[in-house]
Amino acid sequence: MKAKYEELTKLEEERLANKDDPKWAREEPDRELDRYANIHPWAGNRIKLVVPEGYNDYINASPVTLTSTAEKQSALKKGLQDKYICMQGPKAQTVDHTWHMMWHSITVPDNAAPGVIIMLSALTGPNPANPSEIMEKCYKYYPMSEEDPPLHVNESMQLGEDFKATVRFVSRENNVDGTGIEVRKLAMSVEGEEDEKTIWHFFYPLWPDAGSLNRQNVNSVLTLMDLTRAKNVDEENPRVVHCSAGVGRTGTFVALEFLMGELQGGAWEGWDEGEEKGTDAIFETVNQLRMQRKTMVQALEQYVFLYEVCRKVWEEKYMLPCIGGEHTHDNPPEEAIPES
Repeated sequence: MKAKYEELTKLEEERLANKDDPKWAREEPDRELDRYANIHPWAGNRIKLVVPEGYNDYINASPVTLTSTAEKQSALKKGLQDKYICMQGPKAQTVDHTWHMMWHSITVPDNAAPGVIIMLSALTGPNPANPSEIMEKCYKYYPMSEEDPPLHVNESMQLGEDFKATVRFVSRENNVDGTGIEVRKLAMSVEGEEDEKTIWHFFYPLWPDAGSLNRQNVNSVLTLMDLTRAKNVDEENPRVVHCSAGVGRTGTFVALEFLMGELQGGAWEGWDEGEEKGTDAIFETVNQLRMQRKTMVQALEQYVFLYEVCRKVWEEKYMLPCIGGEHTHDNPPEEAIPES
């Protein structure tokens, strides 16, 4: 697996070195809008905000769509939601940008159709360069409780004069089904628009900067996937996923959900880790992700985690004994080096 991961790294380095292909052009870092100086989207695959001419349309977010890696696909997998927007954890300077994107990212004709956000990062955590120091991982970009006043979007008109919005808290459910997941219902309204838009915000607090993901945590991640799909009314609507940098935990979540759909749909019925059977679906999935957003599934530990979980679920699906007993997974290190 280490050799495979190193191959993925080499492929990404080749893309970065290919200056003749605009597809792999790097978006210039924006020190105000980017959380980390080394994490930004491909210039040819980024979300562009719908703003008037002359305004900055940049947000550190990438559209992501995955396609099946299996030659044989089961009808059970039809309808899987495989469209995402992967973004960095918002900063104070990008709260307006985030909500502007949310309003315009819903693709169904009805503006009142709900949006879904999946937040995989705590607001603060240890600085990887100095673990005794606490640093911001994500700004509090949403009203967390009924005590919080409504959030007013684009008051400074930095995204144009024609877009002003309000996001208000509606309700919250803590520790859903004993998983630790927090679900918030938010309501977003825009001046000049008749209908409010419901935004379902899912906060998953069990993916720490350090520690392990035990079996219970894995099951709660799978529950999170089910819950967010259920709230997304149309499979053409992208769900928005973010952690801190928007590549490590975010990429691992997206890859795992897609691979679970492949596996549960029957596409891997003949998969055997001990035999060479051609295409490596996990490798191909991560490579697809990295072609759409750099550095997705950032750490080797995250890549190994995908194999371990897929193997465990595959063994359970086909009623094979679990090799080595209980699975535990070392959690990956923090995803990116903070700006100096």
